[in-house]
Order: sequence, then C-alpha cells, then structure tokens
Amino acid sequence: MTGYLVPSRLLDRGNDRELALATALGVTPGGVVDHPRFFSGFLARPEVVAAGLLALADVAAARYFDPNFSLLALDPVITAGGTMLRAESFSACNGVYARLDLGGDSFDTGEIGFGTTNVDLNDPLRSALAALRRTELVHLEVGADGINVATPEQAHVERKVKLPDRWVRGLAETPVIAAAMRHVATLARPQATSLLVGLPGGSPGPTLHLGPTHGGLRPVPRTAAGAVRLAGSGRLTAYRRLLRFFTRLDIYAHDGGASAWVFAIPGGALTLMLSPEPYRGFSGEGGLLHDLARAGRATDQDDVEGELVPLLAWQQQLDPDELATHAGVPVTAVRHGLGVVAASGRLGFDLTAGTYFHRELPLDATRAEKDNPRLRAARALVAEGAVVATAGGWRVTGSGSMHSIRGDASRPTCTCTWWAKYAGSRGPCKHVLAAQLLTGR
Repeated sequence: MTGYLVPSRLLDRGNDRELALATALGVTPGGVVDHPRFFSGFLARPEVVAAGLLALADVAAARYFDPNFSLLALDPVITAGGTMLRAESFSACNGVYARLDLGGDSFDTGEIGFGTTNVDLNDPLRSALAALRRTELVHLEVGADGINVATPEQAHVERKVKLPDRWVRGLAETPVIAAAMRHVATLARPQATSLLVGLPGGSPGPTLHLGPTHGGLRPVPRTAAGAVRLAGSGRLTAYRRLLRFFTRLDIYAHDGGASAWVFAIPGGALTLMLSPEPYRGFSGEGGLLHDLARAGRATDQDDVEGELVPLLAWQQQLDPDELATHAGVPVTAVRHGLGVVAASGRLGFDLTAGTYFHRELPLDATRAEKDNPRLRAARALVAEGAVVATAGGWRVTGSGSMHSIRGDASRPTCTCTWWAKYAGSRGPCKHVLAAQLLTGR
C-alpha cells in the first residue's frame, strides 16, 4: 500500500461495478502529481481488460528460471497518452517485459488523460478480476478525484517513486531493442493457438528456434536464416490469460536473440518481450551505451535531447523524420537523441505501429547514466589517462591488466573477457566505450 491513498478495488455500484485503480506519484503535462487521475469511463470488454491486467501481474511475480521463487509482485507502470492507456511490467528476473495496450475501442465511454504513474494491483483485486464476466457493466477509474501537485524538484529529491533500478534500466533498454527488431510472422488465431499449446512447458523451458512455414512456425536448426529464437518457452505462459480472446499473433526477432510476441486482443494488444537467455535480464543489455557516451561528450551535435523533449508531448506515435524537421536537426542526430531520451525512461516502442511513444517517469532524468557501471568505469579510464592510441586502434590499461582494441569505430573488438563472452551483443565493454569517449567517434 506504500504510495497509494487507498487500495485498488472492484466495487458493486447497484446495476454495475466499478474497477478503481489507485495511482501513486506520477508525471502529467502540468508537472509531478500525487495520485493523478487519468481515466473515468465504462469498459467495452471488462473480461479482456481484467485478463490483460492479470497477465501483467503474472509476469511481475515470476522469476522464470526459479519455479520455487515467491515474490509480492511489483505494481505496473501505466501511461495515459490521450488515445491509449499502456500498462507495463517486468518479471522479477528482469528477462520478460510485458505491456498491455488499451486503445479507444477498449472503452464504451470516457476520455483518456495524459501522464505516467504506478497503479496498485493488490491480491484481493486480482482475485476479483479473475471472476469478471463479459456481461457485467464495469466502470473503470484510473486515479481518484482530489490530487495534489508537487514541483519536479520535490518529487525527484524527496519523494522518488518506488521503482527498482532494474525496471528503470529495463524500461530504457527494451525500446532500443524493439526498434531494431524484424517482423518474422503473423499468425491467425488457429495457427497461433496450435503453436502455443504445443510449446514445451517448464520453467524456464527449453530454448527453441522457429522458422516460418505455410501458415505457421516450426522448429528449425539454430543456423536457419530468418529464424526467431524463443529463449525459454515457459517464459511465454502469461499469454494463457488471454488465450480465449486474442485474434492474431505477430512475432518479432532481434539479431541479438531477443524476441517479441504481440497478441492482438479486442481493443488493444499484449506484448511479451523475452531476453536472449532465460537467465539474462534486460537491464544489462547495454544497447544505450553508445548514445549515452555520445551525449556525454562536448560535440557540435547541439543538445539534441533538449530539442526533442518539448516535442514529445505524450504522443503515442513519434516519427524520427518529423521530429528532425520540427527540431531542425539531422535525422541521424534525432535517432541518437531518442536513445538518450529513452535512457531516462521517457520512451517506449510500439512494434505494431513501428514507432516510439512518450512516457515520463517521476525520476531523476540522469539516473540511467549514473547507474550504468560500464559507462562510469569508461569515464574513469579516460580520466586516469588509461586510453592510448596505437597504430591499429587503442591500448587500455587498468586494474593491473592491459587490453587492445582493434577495428574501426563502427566494428571495434577488444581482448577483454567481457568481449570474449558477449562479442558486443550486450553493448560495448568499458574499454571500447572509453576509446569512443576519448576520440569522439
């Protein structure tokens, strides 16, 4: 109950019921607000919305590689963007990201506001949601009347929202990964159901490679072109909450091994994104490090982040070309700038639309960079003069060892153990970052 005025509840109101979701500290167009109110209206399909919220709760309570793990699930982050409500959560192991998107068709009446906060999904509410039926008339309230406004400084310094560091960094990393994904297949409900119910169970389950075939996907060799890596088939189980409702499944793959499974439902979608390995969390993927390093250098790139932030405006579809035109900067600079903005939790990525959307966490905007150990270590190496240019690259000395960096700026390699293990698939090592910081490349 920490951070909420009252618990979220499902109440009887005479001829209808009211689903009242309590909010915590949030950010709105008017500033930081205690317990903002984002929506009030009737649900078109209450049982679908209930199942989607329960799927988020299932993910938040799971550590998929440890079936005996038990945790009081963390509350999802919800963003109201004028035309859509989006609720997001991560698994306890940080390797599964879930998002429930509810568009205008999810609601019979009501107007969606603007802002981001946490919503309370307590145990009694989950039990009540599981019993909701389609025939019931359900009124949804996201937030309550009577809100108190605070300054951003007060919120950032004195009353930071309770959000785990791994969630913050996961919210920063997942849009960058999603933006680089390719569409693998679209499956109609019968084909998707056949695939899903045939997947091996267990926690986390085996890792499979699936390739498109006539009307579906089938297991293929790991080296097959165009295959999607399903790392831990048991990590998809949250979809079962929506098995009765989903109408289409779109599958996406990332060259680094992550995958995304987007279930179309009446009025919206449920997205499940899986990390490349069952034991691997999104918080350490390092996809933002190049952009953060670039932003930390004094270059003639101008403060692109400062140009972009006023243009975000809680939009649910952000196009880099349009942003570049409005900001008067090259589109390449905008794409790097979006990476920096994403690092502070201000952006998500909608795979179906193929665009970023704006969210705003009530957190210190520089927190992601401060909390990134590789970037901090790289800055320390530069400050210590540990990076020296050589004929074929750079030499980096630190902690009693020396490492060599070879290759050009776009495809460097390093002799350190991090690079030997990941080969850049989890972002650059601290030595490569240090060389990039020093050279401005």
